[in-house]
Amino acid sequence: MTDAGRRLAPVASLIAGLVIGLMGAFVQAHRSVLVLGDRYMVLPWGVVIVLAVLVVAIRGVTLGSKSRWSGWLLLAGWIAMTVFLASETAGGDIAISSGFRQWAYLLVGAVIGSAVATLPGRPLRPTPVRDLDAV
Repeated sequence: MTDAGRRLAPVASLIAGLVIGLMGAFVQAHRSVLVLGDRYMVLPWGVVIVLAVLVVAIRGVTLGSKSRWSGWLLLAGWIAMTVFLASETAGGDIAISSGFRQWAYLLVGAVIGSAVATLPGRPLRPTPVRDLDAV
């Protein structure tokens, strides 16, 4: 990675986190309701998609920049935008309401995102063992 790329990676990661948080705030509300006789089951596919995108983005940024900082900045951008959109505005509007699915989206995203951001910035590969007797 070039020197300019190393300087722009954290900024791009933060912006990517803000965009994922903005889009995720509206996508996480999507769900499918299956009616099974007199019972129903809610499938929160929006939450699953957004959290999968978040995990893949954090891991991709971390591996691409070879730095955990980029992954943490992406997660910080996502959390900042998510908390901002979950707070009530002066007009009373909120993008993320306070239901169980929304709390799960916020808390599971923060926990899984933190776990993925702490992984090393390069893939773990076993180092080849050199046979000194063969030399």
